Amino acid sequence: MAAVALQAGVAQVDITPRPGIHMGGYWGRTSGATGVHDPLAARAVVWALGERRAALVALDLVGLDAATVAVMRQRVEAATGIEPAAVMICCTHTHAGPLTVPFRGMGEVDAAYLAQVGESVVRAVTAAATTLEPVTLTYARAPVRVGINRRQGHAGAMVIGTNPEGEAADYAHVIGLEGTTGRVATLFSHACHPVVLGNANHQISADFPGAAVRWLEQATQRPALFINGACGDINPSLRGDSFSEVEHVGAELGQAVATALATAQPLSSDRLGWASRQLALPLIDAPPRLQAEIEKLALQLRAEIARIANGGGDVWAQRVPQARLEWAEGVLELVRQGRGAGNTQPFEVQAIAVGGLVLLGLEGEIFVNYQLDLEQRSPAVATVLCGYANGCVGYVPTAAAHELGGYEVEEAYKVYPALQMLAPASEARIKEAALALLQDLAAAA
Repeated sequence: MAAVALQAGVAQVDITPRPGIHMGGYWGRTSGATGVHDPLAARAVVWALGERRAALVALDLVGLDAATVAVMRQRVEAATGIEPAAVMICCTHTHAGPLTVPFRGMGEVDAAYLAQVGESVVRAVTAAATTLEPVTLTYARAPVRVGINRRQGHAGAMVIGTNPEGEAADYAHVIGLEGTTGRVATLFSHACHPVVLGNANHQISADFPGAAVRWLEQATQRPALFINGACGDINPSLRGDSFSEVEHVGAELGQAVATALATAQPLSSDRLGWASRQLALPLIDAPPRLQAEIEKLALQLRAEIARIANGGGDVWAQRVPQARLEWAEGVLELVRQGRGAGNTQPFEVQAIAVGGLVLLGLEGEIFVNYQLDLEQRSPAVATVLCGYANGCVGYVPTAAAHELGGYEVEEAYKVYPALQMLAPASEARIKEAALALLQDLAAAA
């Protein structure tokens, strides 16, 4: 009996929002989106081996919460029969996209737009599933690094800057989907925050991942999908807030991927499997009540000062102080109710194995050490850590980073819907669960 061949199909659906929509990624913007510089897309690849099917979706968005992803997965299953555990939905994390997670201080999520994104995900996966053709996989690591570790020690504090000695991924993963008559698509991944554009930008853009995809698609004349890696502590080396620099960074990455494709080596294409595990990560306890009361009062005063300074009329100028106050009020309410200690955060770890390739999805802004460590320790031939996968709980630092403090540890979680920060013990639990999934998939091969 002839062996069953691995098949794959790809599809793309436009998800560009209308001007005026509130944007995600930054505090301090002065309006919603004033226009669209380049389009956003939902891109999907579906793999099939016999009756088994799995899907990977890449969205040009800053992020999604787990509840939204769960609904999308259910709708994909209803439309295609692909079970939720076999569907990985990732965001590129562009900070020049619409607000799709209820971040404090950034405006309001457009529910109608978010519903359209969900429909587009279903359409993209369904379309990909109807264009299946036999493929083989090829793999290469492209030597490239468009980012730099941003956690810099300065004057006894940890600040966002540049740290040439800090960890970073100096490679991109490059996966070719090769059909019988030529390449079907290219999947590539690199770990770097898409923040070439800063908060002064008010135009919708996919930032450098979009530019890299465009460059690669033009060079290969075939579809391309970008998946971000563990970029929680990695910023672009070039950050001048201009679209010319976006194109420059995208071209640098795209060229490296195209060069690596030429020497990519075949991977086995004889299996398709997946596994998922839901963790309960520990959170740092809320502060004592008196401290919470004082912080709340201080932030309330700052918010009132900002309101008076702006004549009470500039809503955008008041968003940040109001957001800080909202967080402090939430923490104080937790403490008053006696619920400030022993809390946990749901967190999904997912792995999809396609032949010799394993996609490892983690739900957050993962520090690059996770990628360097887990990819090196994985038993698979090629393991790609996929950040912003199936939700985004906020920053996921290492235990060592917790000791050093800084924005990602002490401040950023106040932007997210959760009120408390992940505890240092989370690192060990995530890595243990991820390695267990990788070992299980390897044993089932």
